[in-house]
Amino acid sequence: MKQKKDYFTTGEFARICGVRKQTLFYYDSIGIFSPEIVGDNGYRYYSYTQVETFAVLTMFKELRVPLKDIKNLMENRSPEALIKMLEEKDAEIDKKIERLRVAKTYVHDKIAVTREGMNAPVGEIVFEDLPDEYMVTTDYAGIDDDKAVEKAVSEHFNFCQSLGIQSAYAMGGIIPRDSVTEDGYRYSQFYTIVSPEALTPQSSKEAFIDSGGRYIAMYDDHGYENVSKMCLKIIDYAKEHGLALDDCFYEDVILDDLSVNGYYKYLVKVSARVH
Repeated sequence: MKQKKDYFTTGEFARICGVRKQTLFYYDSIGIFSPEIVGDNGYRYYSYTQVETFAVLTMFKELRVPLKDIKNLMENRSPEALIKMLEEKDAEIDKKIERLRVAKTYVHDKIAVTREGMNAPVGEIVFEDLPDEYMVTTDYAGIDDDKAVEKAVSEHFNFCQSLGIQSAYAMGGIIPRDSVTEDGYRYSQFYTIVSPEALTPQSSKEAFIDSGGRYIAMYDDHGYENVSKMCLKIIDYAKEHGLALDDCFYEDVILDDLSVNGYYKYLVKVSARVH
């Protein structure tokens, strides 16, 4: 037996590995990790070579490997068994990284759209230069009826869910310019903007690029109450200033329940491309 000075006591080993002594006692009791030597006096001694082994076991725990699986590995040790477990964890890590990548994109996009709402010049005609954007759309041929629209919106949402889309942008509506009157308007499509980083293999087949350019827009903080008025104001402004508008408006919710208290306080944006 080597001299005890070549070994660490339980307390020393625990401090080196950044765990409590009780953790080492527990791992020993369930057969996952035991001291290299147990003296005649019952004292446990760990070797420096066990530090790396314990670090790997700690990593397995951080990766949420069940203790029973770790115990099974330690009881049936072989290079093949270790590689099998590591390869399984490698695949799981890749999936987690992808989920985190999508989540990070979502957070950044949500911050951007919320800041847009905070800085929006409510009630004013503004011009914006917007980039190309990926969109997933569903057509709507129904009437301007709350129940019909609600059903269509639900179908669009479910379609996006089936494609694995996680967008920080609220669902929008496309309004034909010739449908707008003082009494209302109708939708022709519903859409969801998708960041390129958030496209999935399924959604990339359904998404198309909506070309950017110069847009004229208005914001209103009374929910959907004044959408018709905003569209008409934009139409009048365009006529007065000799601007040619695209044949549809985009209706977007910029601030919703996450940042304002109540449906009738939503910040809604209406915009149209200027030719």
